Amino acid sequence: MDHRQLHQKALDGLRLAAGKKPLTDVNYGDIAAEAGLPWQTVRRLLGGRERFGEWLNPESVDHAPTPSDSRSRILDSAAKVFARKGYQGASLDEVAADAGMTKGAVYWNFSSKSELFFALLDARFMREVNEHMPRAVESNAANPDRKAALTDMLLDMVARLEQDPDWPRLFIEFMGETRAPEVRERLADMYEHSYRMTVAMIEQINAHAGLPPVGERAQAMAVFWGALIDGLVLAWIVNPQRIHLRSLIPQIVDMLWQGLSPDAEQAPAGLASSPDRLHS
Repeated sequence: MDHRQLHQKALDGLRLAAGKKPLTDVNYGDIAAEAGLPWQTVRRLLGGRERFGEWLNPESVDHAPTPSDSRSRILDSAAKVFARKGYQGASLDEVAADAGMTKGAVYWNFSSKSELFFALLDARFMREVNEHMPRAVESNAANPDRKAALTDMLLDMVARLEQDPDWPRLFIEFMGETRAPEVRERLADMYEHSYRMTVAMIEQINAHAGLPPVGERAQAMAVFWGALIDGLVLAWIVNPQRIHLRSLIPQIVDMLWQGLSPDAEQAPAGLASSPDRLHS
């Protein structure tokens, strides 16, 4: 049962309970008994008892089912509040206040703070898939210098990090929530989706260049690039005064292209050119 269905059950329970006794005497146990829900769930869904009257008069407040523009307002406010306070320090009350809504309106759309954060993640991921990745593939395919093209792709990533430095810090903080199984599972799904998109991008670039498919190395390549980027971002967040990604990226690409051996020869210019070297 999703959040909206649970919320509706709680509202129905409140109406039934209020029909049997004065509203001032209705408690969470009464509503829970009518709704068939735990009283703790009823309290989370409906908030304080002082708001029972508002829930019974939906015309007076904005917690009825909200249209997509209200959801967008909540997401915009969440992005600002999370960036300002951090994930741990932010609260849904602050998000609601920034959006000019009641806390009930936020809970109508998002059952928890982590669900709200995942909605932000999904929005950013879709922007990456629909905007940045197609542009990266197009520019890579048009550049005959494969090494320079890879350098440009990573530098473009650095530019986006520098434009919005609060977001990577926030994401790293959220990774600490993986003790919760539901958060860990959602993040694992997100990473798997990211790996598939990475492989698809590599395959597109190789096809444009007339190179063979990556084949069995696809998963390893996707995990490698994800780990490389995560590691670079983490190093930059921890020590931005020392870690200058713009100057490091060309050196890192050079090491990847030639291999870590100091006497390695320049690798052929291809994304999957040699089975004994890692290129993507």
